[in-house]
Amino acid sequence: MKGSGEMSKDTLTFYGGMNTIGGVHIVFESGKKALVFDLGLAPRGLFNEQVKGHPEEGILSYLLTRTAPPVTELYDPSYLKSLKPDDLLRVWNKTELPNYEQVEVFISHIHQDHMALLPYLDKSASVYMNRDAASIYKAVVASGEYGGTKAEIKPLADLEEVNVGDFRFQIIEVDHDTSGASGFILRSEEHTIAFTGDWRRHGRHSGRMDRFIELCRKAEVDILITEGTRIRQETIFNKPVDRKELDVANTYSRVMAEAKGLVYVNILARNIERVADIITATKQAGRKLVMDQSTATFWVTAIREGIEPLKAHPAVTDTDTILVLPNRINKPVVEEIDLPYEQIEFSDIVKNKSHYSIYLIYQQLHWMAELEACGETGLQSHYVHADGNPLHQSDETLLRWLSMFNVSYEYCATGGHAAPDEISELTEAIRPKIVIPLHSMHPSLLDSRNVRTFLPTYGQRIEIEHLLGYTHQKK
Repeated sequence: MKGSGEMSKDTLTFYGGMNTIGGVHIVFESGKKALVFDLGLAPRGLFNEQVKGHPEEGILSYLLTRTAPPVTELYDPSYLKSLKPDDLLRVWNKTELPNYEQVEVFISHIHQDHMALLPYLDKSASVYMNRDAASIYKAVVASGEYGGTKAEIKPLADLEEVNVGDFRFQIIEVDHDTSGASGFILRSEEHTIAFTGDWRRHGRHSGRMDRFIELCRKAEVDILITEGTRIRQETIFNKPVDRKELDVANTYSRVMAEAKGLVYVNILARNIERVADIITATKQAGRKLVMDQSTATFWVTAIREGIEPLKAHPAVTDTDTILVLPNRINKPVVEEIDLPYEQIEFSDIVKNKSHYSIYLIYQQLHWMAELEACGETGLQSHYVHADGNPLHQSDETLLRWLSMFNVSYEYCATGGHAAPDEISELTEAIRPKIVIPLHSMHPSLLDSRNVRTFLPTYGQRIEIEHLLGYTHQKK
């Protein structure tokens, strides 16, 4: 809703996501009510898989390194221990930090750079996310990959609206490489803000982005906040060629048809629709797909919770294609659930390597020693790498393992992010008064098609009326 009366005190505060990939932390505030979005960790910051916080103490490390937003109302007080307000003021070089009567959280999707701080939230916090994202989060927790949260998860249907004080937001699904990925349109009495979350045009659901544009135009969006992951100098003049999602399953099927030995496949389990396609392709090739217990627990938990795009997918009811390695758990599952699959041992696999595909994530590369050196020998194995960690094709450790055992390498990643010209086209089509590119190493390189661009700094808090009067014109 638009108004013309007294100056609005609606504000935006930017605590993360500037000149980084991921780790977006934004607070929209209207009066004493606020919405925080998202709550992840940037993957190339001070923390990684080896250097990371742990429950009951980790949030202190994140807060004191400006890796988590300093909205202390969000966090379990027992985790904050001896943290004092002056500590945070000093860290952020502020004389004061805002406090709120009500703070809600929006999580756009279940990738760690958008949700990794969930385990530190207090039980009083409310966390909104798409229903499919909530299912995937339950699977992440069940598999042992991340801890659960004390906060109340409130799953939302696509296009559902939520009221927070005097403002409301509507969740809108977008196209990304995990189910349930969503942005929103937020409306206060004075202003309208759109947030894309992470998105792309070359995935399964590109039409969602046309709908997002249409809804934003109808809402007369004042401010558009978009990710800009792939905005780089080398992409300004050369449009990247994107693989389509079905290319992954087709490549995997071709490799299985050619392979005389084992086929390894490395994909992220959170791309649950891709996992479903891999299961079906494995069945069609006459092979069995071997998973560790953690990966199988993830898959079973997610589909039991329900994933909307998989309602009619044959993989959901397929209990014959998957086999589970019971004693080869990469990470401990939270609880033993009833897995409807037969078990298998390495000794069985190496006797008939052409019968199997192995769901082999990066941390399990050492399995290759036993799988390749034992049993049937002289058979060419293949490794299909499709957006699993490591998220690039030149990792030295991976390449050493493949070289040592002469395993053929097939890299067929698609990526989950929009090309730079697609971000420009989205901005031009929505025609907001201001566009704010985040989740990018080079946000200043966005061609905003004559829409004014705002590049916030860390910790910057700005009244929206002032922001809309901002005079920098991006050419």
